[in-house]
Amino acid sequence: MSAETPSGEIKKEILKSQYATDEEWAAEMAAICLCSGFSEEEDLVIVDCPKENVARRLCEDAKKSGRLLPSGEMKKVGRRGGSFYTVPFPKEAFLEFIEPFLMPDTIVEDISEKDEIRRAVLKGAFLARGSYSDPQKKNRVEILCKTDAFVKPLILLFHAENIQPSTRVSDTTWAIYFKKTDAISDFLVILGAMRHMMDLQNIKAQREVNRMVASTVNLDNWTMKQQADASARRTKQLEALLASEKAGRIPKELLDVARLHIDNPGLSLTELGKLMDPPISKSGMNHRLKKLIDML
Repeated sequence: MSAETPSGEIKKEILKSQYATDEEWAAEMAAICLCSGFSEEEDLVIVDCPKENVARRLCEDAKKSGRLLPSGEMKKVGRRGGSFYTVPFPKEAFLEFIEPFLMPDTIVEDISEKDEIRRAVLKGAFLARGSYSDPQKKNRVEILCKTDAFVKPLILLFHAENIQPSTRVSDTTWAIYFKKTDAISDFLVILGAMRHMMDLQNIKAQREVNRMVASTVNLDNWTMKQQADASARRTKQLEALLASEKAGRIPKELLDVARLHIDNPGLSLTELGKLMDPPISKSGMNHRLKKLIDML
């Protein structure tokens, strides 16, 4: 049996949550219906839930909200590639119930400003058609929405949480998604997925440490290469100087420095200075080498 996905774990937590008011239950219910999608059949509206537990939650929302009760039992419907579950509602009452959630002005004025209601909608949307990628592989939260008119109101609710999602559309389904770690962390808190939020922050911190280590290593490697290149250039210059007619006019203290550098091309100036007799400092070694180079 395969391990539960991050999305599955979060949805289990949402299914355990209980709301304080019937208004919150109704808000979650509306989001499930609108993201899952529905069809009209005579005097009924049929909501198509992707999972059995989502369909059962929808029925629970309906019961506890007292706003709208199903017009029959949920049913499992087979289809190519999997199954889904339908929940029927009375058409006229259903359309009246969801209308406020399809109007951006209503969302902003009556729903967005109430934290508990706004977050119940976001929970319902994620429960219906949401996904959270394994953060070890990539950062992404995505919610699919089958109802075009609900996309803008849903985005406005995210904006109220300071989350700026992107969108794309494929066939009849919209995808609302975001990838930034801070936005995902904030959304996980809204969903009540505190453990997943902490895991994501730990992964972020580890990645930052890894980047810092890599940056330091790259800087060290670059510095070593620069030092090696500079040492090789000085060695060639000193060899040319000692091979020239000027070599006989070089003072002994400078001649010793030139020969020491040529014989030990891989050593730093500090290390070369310690080999002098008597030893000299790095700055002293650098000063004498500069004098030699100036003689060319």
